[in-house]
Amino acid sequence: MAGLTQAQLGSVAGVTQQLVSLVERGDPRVSLDVRSRLAAASGHELGWRLYPVATVRLRDSGQLGLAQSIVRSLHATWQARLEVPVSPGSAQAADMMLARPDELVQVEVERSLVDFQAQLRAAQLKRESLARAHERPIRLVIAVPDTSTTRARLIPHAEVLRATMPVPSRRIASALRSGERVGGDGILFVRAHSG
Repeated sequence: MAGLTQAQLGSVAGVTQQLVSLVERGDPRVSLDVRSRLAAASGHELGWRLYPVATVRLRDSGQLGLAQSIVRSLHATWQARLEVPVSPGSAQAADMMLARPDELVQVEVERSLVDFQAQLRAAQLKRESLARAHERPIRLVIAVPDTSTTRARLIPHAEVLRATMPVPSRRIASALRSGERVGGDGILFVRAHSG
């Protein structure tokens, strides 16, 4: 990106060309110090991102409250499980899986829609992994608080929602209460119940 050869970058950072090559190939043995010097020599800053592993994602009371509201409304036909790993050994988990003999539904609980398209894509990627692990199709439901703010944030995405999440909230809620199949993907507006 800086327009330097490996040898030039190594010279600026004070390391060998071979070490630069190892870094470019992702060799884990290269120290953090060397990586930081190479980033600085190329006009960049090395940053870190931390992702939770082996922790419960439904960690705040708002998310858990929405999940509990869904579980309380379920017909006995549906079996609910929280925090289902998307594949064996994976740190990623579906917030909730609902199962009946002929249908699996992945429910992702989103308390706030900061970047809906990114949130939808992340849920879809989890669904792909779950479908491979279960060797069957998985329905996707994005559960959101039933508020005017949430509904307003979805308005700009109405076209993509109609195409990718066609089952209306009322239909999903009815299917979960009555024990019927959900039959497709959709957004579920949930009113959190206290207590």
